[in-house]
Amino acid sequence: MSGRARAALLVAAILLALSGLSGCSSDDPYDADDPAWLRSQEQHLLDQRAEGIRTHNLELYMAGVARGDAKFVARQHRYFNDLTQLPLATFRYRVLTATWPEQLADPRWGSKVQLPRVQQVVQLAEYDSAPSRSTTGFAFAYRHGQLKLVSDRTRTGALFPGYEPQPWDLAAIDVHEYDGILGVFDTRTDEGAAQLLGVVSAGVRDVQSALPFAWSGRVVVYSFENKRVLDSFADVPGGNIRHLGALTFPIRAGPGSEKNVSMRFTLLSSSLRAGEPFLGRIVRHELTHVAVGDRDDGAPVWFAEGLAEYIGARPLPRSERRIASIALSRAREGVTAMPASSSFNGPDQDWHYALSWMACDYIAATQGESRLWELMDALHAGGAGTSDADQDVVLRSVLGFDSHALARRAAARIRNIYG
Repeated sequence: MSGRARAALLVAAILLALSGLSGCSSDDPYDADDPAWLRSQEQHLLDQRAEGIRTHNLELYMAGVARGDAKFVARQHRYFNDLTQLPLATFRYRVLTATWPEQLADPRWGSKVQLPRVQQVVQLAEYDSAPSRSTTGFAFAYRHGQLKLVSDRTRTGALFPGYEPQPWDLAAIDVHEYDGILGVFDTRTDEGAAQLLGVVSAGVRDVQSALPFAWSGRVVVYSFENKRVLDSFADVPGGNIRHLGALTFPIRAGPGSEKNVSMRFTLLSSSLRAGEPFLGRIVRHELTHVAVGDRDDGAPVWFAEGLAEYIGARPLPRSERRIASIALSRAREGVTAMPASSSFNGPDQDWHYALSWMACDYIAATQGESRLWELMDALHAGGAGTSDADQDVVLRSVLGFDSHALARRAAARIRNIYG
């Protein structure tokens, strides 16, 4: 053997020995690898997870999931079944450099758990104008030498702080699509899906006929009795969604963003059971909020709700346009002001809705419906909005009188129609 060949063999032997030493330095990859490498492995698993959802491939979706916790595994199967029913235009994850505090980890997951903050990006095809970004988290640990996802919750079983869940994060859902309407139900409300979708479809046509601008009519509606879902709604007027018949809410582009990518609404089961004409009316009310979107942002609450009440009642014969029982007695007491935005949804909200509706009804009856839309634009003020304190300037400019005169005229209209 030549000297050159012997030297090459010696180098190869040294490299082999060194690689063996480095490989045996630890049986825990977290001891040897840097954070950037760990993030890349976590990203790989979440990419697989997202691809599995997008392609309806359960095996790929579950490939990175640890199987030791039966409840966790069952939740992953439920989540896969939920998400694969949705028309997803976008679904992906991005592992961020920031991590969650180690106090959120469960000791049962092991001593080397990683808790990266993860950005989730979701867009429903034809229903969301753009993707919505939210921050959540996952727990990763090694199982039998392989990195695995061990939890999508914190040690207490809660979602990661700040994450605003959608129904499919919390419960099994059933999804139905009809006439440009995406209905999301739970197992207890699914039996009413056909009825609700039919009412919403008719409501869309009614609302479209009243609008001075084009609206696609595509809308996402929820109907749930599941307690976890109902309790998850934030910023509910009056504080308890169960006291409402329905609720419209925005889907934001991201945390802290003022941009809406979608407006959706949820209908309480009590409204469905109430039947017509109440059901159609409340559906049209919420659809008005969906259709108007951010066009009335910054306007006094009485106007936004009064307009929705007006459009909700608009197709009904006058004899079926019922008003809150308290409205007539309050209208007889002498009214001097429109409801304040800060206290609109409170103990007097039935009266506030009634007076606001009659204010818009009065404007439409005396100056035409077009004046309502002109007033909406003026109060919106290009996004700057109009405070309660400044509304009289706008009202005088558009209507020719202020909010105090409008309140008196709205109260008189209640007395004239219902007295």
